[in-house]
Amino acid sequence: MEQPHPDLFARARNKLWDDDLWPLRDDHVFAGPGSGETCAVCDRAIESAEIDYEVTCPRHKTTVHVHIVCFRAWREESQRSA
Repeated sequence: MEQPHPDLFARARNKLWDDDLWPLRDDHVFAGPGSGETCAVCDRAIESAEIDYEVTCPRHKTTVHVHIVCFRAWREESQRSA
């Protein structure tokens, strides 16, 4: 399994601090083929050959798309800030 690059942790942490992302507590995640959507962590498109995680904020019902490795960085940064 691919390990997140240290830059991804910093990006996720900054987006959490800026309230662009929310702390992951109860993961509401659906996986599917890449949709071409922009990843909420790394800001790159999620290509069709990649897996796209759709993550829904339980409080606001907002959905974002992320790469698997970006999701892992986001989840780990959420746990550190808890």
